[in-house]
Amino acid sequence: MKPIDFRRYPAVFTFILQSYLIAVFLFLQGCNGFFQRGDDTRQTPLPMLKRIAILPMDRASAEPNLKRSECLLSGLSPEAYGIEPEASGDITRLLFQNFQDDQRFLIVSEGRCIGLLNSQLASDIKASKLRLIQAFGEELKVDAVLYSQLFRFEDRIGTKYSVERPASVAFTLQLIKVSDGTTLWRHKFDQTQKGLMENLLEAGLYKKVGLRWLTAIQLADHGLNYAADELKKLLP
Repeated sequence: MKPIDFRRYPAVFTFILQSYLIAVFLFLQGCNGFFQRGDDTRQTPLPMLKRIAILPMDRASAEPNLKRSECLLSGLSPEAYGIEPEASGDITRLLFQNFQDDQRFLIVSEGRCIGLLNSQLASDIKASKLRLIQAFGEELKVDAVLYSQLFRFEDRIGTKYSVERPASVAFTLQLIKVSDGTTLWRHKFDQTQKGLMENLLEAGLYKKVGLRWLTAIQLADHGLNYAADELKKLLP
């Protein structure tokens, strides 16, 4: 049997080479954690918090939806980022799923959030966002509030095997202490998916999701899972 002349089949050679390198890098990443996520940082353990309220993802970055009310806390323009309201709602559901089975967390529905917001604004129309979050926590009788905001949500153009534009998502999570308004923990996720050969630091991502291009909601789900795990590990 004659050996394959890869000069005649450059695509085959490229595929085999990439597959080999991917296997090696994923093996190394799994064995000794050589490749780390870019946002990996050592966090200080959190103080004792008996109860934490989880608010819906802030909709200030979503386009206005005239058919229903939304719990808006941020002062940013609703048109600032052009994110569809449905996307923000989907992200909120993913956020809630990460905490719904943990008794330390209280899930605050969109309807309850709107009721709290209307009540607080009725008593103080000029209340700052921080004061509103603290007031929510006081009303809910919790020690801290997890406030999140979605800044970018761009879906992929293409399929899971080939894309013209990859998915791109950015959001922040902020744990605010009710008693004094201090930020106890902050997590920023800002990622545009790249091919493994473009950025070897994403080996961990591909190890979890496989060698495919993610949708924006899948990328957001990956980021929220990571953030939720980090927060839970820091709680005593």
